Amino acid sequence: MTYWQLKCPVKHPPGDEIYRDGKISVFEVDGRKNPVYCQNLCLLAKMYLDHKTLYYDVEPFLFYVLCECDDRGCHFVGYFSKVPANLPALPKAFR
Repeated sequence: MTYWQLKCPVKHPPGDEIYRDGKISVFEVDGRKNPVYCQNLCLLAKMYLDHKTLYYDVEPFLFYVLCECDDRGCHFVGYFSKVPANLPALPKAFR
C-alpha cells in the first residue's frame, strides 16, 4: 500500500469540493465528466443493494461523495446521487 500511495497523485475524488467541516468533505462529481468513476460508485452500491439497477447510464446524474480527510488524502465514506433540477424529466426506466 505504501508504494501505491507514493506513486498515485490522486488524493480525492474527481469533481469539486462543495463542503468541508473539519475532517469531513463533500465532493460533487458530474456523471458526464467522470462516467467511469460514477459507474464504479454504482457497482460498489450494487454489492449491498440487490434492487439497484442503475450503473451504466450515469450521465444524467450528479454524485455527492462524502469523504473523511486526513494528511494522506480524502477517504471514501459514502455517496448519493440525484438528477439536477435543470434537466428535463427522466424516462420512466430511471424513476
